[in-house]
Amino acid sequence: MKKKTKTWLELASNDLNLARDLLKRKGQAYYTAHFCHQSIEKLLKAIISELTEEAPMPTHNFKMLIDQTRIKDIPEDKKRFLFSLMPHYIGTKYPEDVVHLYKQYTNPFVKKLYNETLELFKWLKVFLK
Repeated sequence: MKKKTKTWLELASNDLNLARDLLKRKGQAYYTAHFCHQSIEKLLKAIISELTEEAPMPTHNFKMLIDQTRIKDIPEDKKRFLFSLMPHYIGTKYPEDVVHLYKQYTNPFVKKLYNETLELFKWLKVFLK
């Protein structure tokens, strides 16, 4: 595994672990969604780093990153979840969205989001072997 790939993978794993740990904090569930997004973004960048000679694009757009990985035949359920995760990067960064965040990011919602992220993470990680 390339050195840059290992760094991206470590960052992705750290974000996934942080998402898991944030599930336990009252009133901060919305941060879990953000770090779920971040873990997948960085894992995609690890895959790009490993499978191509290109530097990962500086983007949060999963469609662009998936295209850059050159992974073919992504199952529809994985693709659907991947694209549903995309908005969770932006939503946790702006104060005007806080009221909406508290309503959307309930504990059951973020637990489900985390579990689906974990499954996607495991599935994508296979491309690094």
